[in-house]
Amino acid sequence: MHGHGYAPPPKLPSPGAQAGMRVLFVAIAVLTVGFLGFVPVLRLALTTHRKVDWRVFIGVAAIQLLCWVGIFSDPGGEEFTTWYGNGGMGLMLVNLTGSVTYYLVADIRHANRNRLAMGPAMYGMPRAQQPYGYPQPQPQTYVQPRPQAPTPPMHAMPTQAATPAPTSVPPPQPQNHGQPQPQPQPPQRIDQVRAELDELSDYLRKRDGGR
Repeated sequence: MHGHGYAPPPKLPSPGAQAGMRVLFVAIAVLTVGFLGFVPVLRLALTTHRKVDWRVFIGVAAIQLLCWVGIFSDPGGEEFTTWYGNGGMGLMLVNLTGSVTYYLVADIRHANRNRLAMGPAMYGMPRAQQPYGYPQPQPQTYVQPRPQAPTPPMHAMPTQAATPAPTSVPPPQPQNHGQPQPQPQPPQRIDQVRAELDELSDYLRKRDGGR
């Protein structure tokens, strides 16, 4: 049921060692004035094993072979006396520049990809291994529940609405159509004044008759 475990991850060279290798292969191409300009891209293709790098190496090697043919075919020896000798030397310098530039850019990118892929393993720290067939647990974040406001108690609603108190309405007054309304009686003081006036009139008549 249990296997031999996981193989230890391959250790990558330190950044200082990688920089030293780059300087070495660039120096080989530059110090030979381009005669070994294919060496940096050859080392890159052997390191990355990518098809595009192998194609670049084949192209650089073909141009380098063409430059060798033009240079070694020139009869001038150390000084070039023909156009193909000068052309071969100029093309070899261009091939050297392109080969070195491509090698540095591609090798730095390849080292950065490996460093990101290896992660902590390149610094000597072991990576956590998971049993085969079990998914890797995902970190879960705890969210504290928010306190809820207390709900006010619901009072029982009355089943019947309160009946409003009846308003007092005065009874209708009977109306007598066609009958005379009784005249209000004069007060007693008017009767007393009238009686005094009558007595005064009788007194005056008696007085006038006696003369």
